[in-house]
Amino acid sequence: MRFHRRDFLRVGTAGLAGLGLADLLRLEAHARAPARKPARSVILVWLSGGPSTIDMWDLKPDAPAGVRGEFKPIPTSAKGVQIGEHLPKLAKQMHRAALVRSLAHSIPEHNVGTVYMTSGNAPAPALVYPSLGSLTARTLPAPEGLPSYVVLPGSGQGRAAQAGFLGPAYNPFEVTGDAVRGSLRLEGMGLPSGFSESDLNDRSALRDRFDARFKALDRDELPASLDRFGQKALDILRSDRTRKAFDLDREPAAARDRYGRTPLGQGLLVARRLVEAGVRFVTAGFGGWDTHGDNFRTLQTRLLPPLDQGLAALLADLDERGLLETTVVYCAGEFGRTPLINPTAGRDHWPRSMAVLLAGGPVRRGFVYGSTDREGLAPATDPCSPDDVSATLLSCLGVGPTHEVQTPSGRPLAIFRAGKVLDRVLQ
Repeated sequence: MRFHRRDFLRVGTAGLAGLGLADLLRLEAHARAPARKPARSVILVWLSGGPSTIDMWDLKPDAPAGVRGEFKPIPTSAKGVQIGEHLPKLAKQMHRAALVRSLAHSIPEHNVGTVYMTSGNAPAPALVYPSLGSLTARTLPAPEGLPSYVVLPGSGQGRAAQAGFLGPAYNPFEVTGDAVRGSLRLEGMGLPSGFSESDLNDRSALRDRFDARFKALDRDELPASLDRFGQKALDILRSDRTRKAFDLDREPAAARDRYGRTPLGQGLLVARRLVEAGVRFVTAGFGGWDTHGDNFRTLQTRLLPPLDQGLAALLADLDERGLLETTVVYCAGEFGRTPLINPTAGRDHWPRSMAVLLAGGPVRRGFVYGSTDREGLAPATDPCSPDDVSATLLSCLGVGPTHEVQTPSGRPLAIFRAGKVLDRVLQ
């Protein structure tokens, strides 16, 4: 937490009598606290559809049978922390991660819930808020020749991954192809029709062609961003750093096997290669988590095995390479699922209690923040919101929640209207 002139002006106008002893001690402690070393990159593992976190990260073995479900908790490598029995590989990696078990919001609809969770701002009718990846691209651009923000196939975020009012220059570079076959590539990595290699060496000619191509598009947000977009595209076209990061043939077969030969596993391996190259924000993930029916069999046979293998491999691999200190991993979906099991052995939408996983950078290891009540209906301790978790994530990169960006009208706006950093999640 940082203190600004206005805080001390308040002290000056109110006098020391306006502050209690606890306030003064808190100010002194923050003034003496060492600054956290910021991380450099984020890997968002997005579980589209609303994962049943009550069966994954926050089991309720003492609840009634109609709530606790079929799965049992197992111990992990983090003292006193238990997770679901069908995440055995992740159980061995929990000393590297933190769980936030007291996250809640009030939007049980997929698209709007996704926007809230991926932007850290409750949707508003007058303004489309940027995604966390776009905010990262806006505040912390990537090195030359690399995209700042990449979305891998299968993430299921759709328009929620985009830049909103920041404009299209901060939209993600979207990836096509098949990770398992090693055929991933950025959209537009080749030369557009009508462009030659010589055009790439003549920036004026290239800019003229961009202008001609986009002249017919009369969208308010485009003019301010085209110069940046064109320059970034040119730098990436000239560089082979991104293409090399996508080339999984450069990885030993054992490394690919470690992550799992699944779309998620290979996508997370590409994500590791991208952040290793210097990309700031990578989103990977897969869908199918909307388990209204047959929840337990679907989780056990189809959803949890690739997540368990891929995410466990990512955490271990990043740490072994010294990259976990500079890379934050965030695993989440748009909401949780009902504690009460429905008549089709499924769980329905439930945003009022959910859990997410964080790891890396300044995130505390082997730590659990908050709790839910006996049946997992609502937070019992330390309730927090998507705004708070998002503010905490960006603070790991050194960007505070009061950092301001401009709206299309030129008005400065804090990146999180209501988010506060969960200081106890960080070390």
